[in-house]
Amino acid sequence: MKIYFLIYILAVASGKTFTKCSLAQELVRDGVFRKDVHHWVCMAEHESGLATSVVNVNADGSANHGIFQINDFWDCKPSNDRVSRNSCIQPCSAFQDEDLKDDVICIKQKLQERHQGFVGISYGYQQYCNGNVAPNYLNGCSY
Repeated sequence: MKIYFLIYILAVASGKTFTKCSLAQELVRDGVFRKDVHHWVCMAEHESGLATSVVNVNADGSANHGIFQINDFWDCKPSNDRVSRNSCIQPCSAFQDEDLKDDVICIKQKLQERHQGFVGISYGYQQYCNGNVAPNYLNGCSY
């Protein structure tokens, strides 16, 4: 138990946890339209708690990486060389740092491929944000 806690602490220490407002600002800088940013922030809040270093292992053995929980079977190359479609053509570690440009590019690509919007790519969005997130979700934020 102590080893797992230490690994978690090291993983969290190497990433960044955004606030909703700071994430909105970063996303706009990285090319997300202002009119859409509340959807992105809601998804990140419910996928990762706004933390870039989060990795969650799924029941099928795949893992989700970073603030948007990008999957290593479909969208990025895992460090253990397990088979992956790697549709975003990035190592999964690229989605666990403070630089969100590559994350934004990957999510935009997934949105175009899946044609269902955020509901088709994010269980967190599907469960907590779909139909429930409005532009006033980011009231008080300047972005």
